[in-house]
Amino acid sequence: MLAVGVGLLAAVTGCATKGTPYATPSSAAGSATSVATAPTTAGGPLATASMTPLAAASGQLTGTELETVLLPASDFPSGFAASSSGPTSSGGSLTSAAASYPLATVSCSDFEQHLGSTGFGETAMAADSVVGSDQAYDQLIYQFASAAEAKAFVAGLAPLAARCRSFTAPANGSSATFSLHAAAGAALAGLSTAELDQTGKVSGSTVTLDTLFTASGVDVFAAAGVGLGAGAPTVPAKATIIYNLLKRQAAAAELG
Repeated sequence: MLAVGVGLLAAVTGCATKGTPYATPSSAAGSATSVATAPTTAGGPLATASMTPLAAASGQLTGTELETVLLPASDFPSGFAASSSGPTSSGGSLTSAAASYPLATVSCSDFEQHLGSTGFGETAMAADSVVGSDQAYDQLIYQFASAAEAKAFVAGLAPLAARCRSFTAPANGSSATFSLHAAAGAALAGLSTAELDQTGKVSGSTVTLDTLFTASGVDVFAAAGVGLGAGAPTVPAKATIIYNLLKRQAAAAELG
């Protein structure tokens, strides 16, 4: 989400918003109005903060409520704007359906296309993209019925990547070749993390998607930098994005 750009980036990476030709949004309209109260930095990228451990969530929020946790476009650098199609979520009720795309058996192409949307056995999810001219930031939250399921999702990324070293998937009306690579990431506020890096070639342009995942309580948080013919953006860092999602989730859960 993670996997999670707009237009071509979305079609290529399985990001939060899908389906239209890639174009830079004309305005920086924010995503859903947030009930979360954790501070953010207006008008620019998030500052790196001391990442002290936070209480893990155990309760359940709907996808609509999780949308309020997502960071606004104002937390990202100048030149990046909220996706014109807005966030993706599972809606106003919790779900209990079995996973349509279990990580142990999902095809590489299906994972590529559906990460950032429903179908992974979650009870709720929300995802969004903040987009520039050839780069994007993605953010997503998957909520599961238990902390064990959330941890299992993150743990399942490494074996998935091991069998998806090279595969084809639909991209912008044709097909392209992609590759996944997973590795353990640096600890984040006392939580273990997983890095999932993806590369591909679409219409002669290199696509990169660098995603960081962590599980906290019943939730999986992910942040990604996406580049199309350019390197993935790195400021704010993915860990900083996730930490601020953790803070906002805690505030939303208290208010909920």
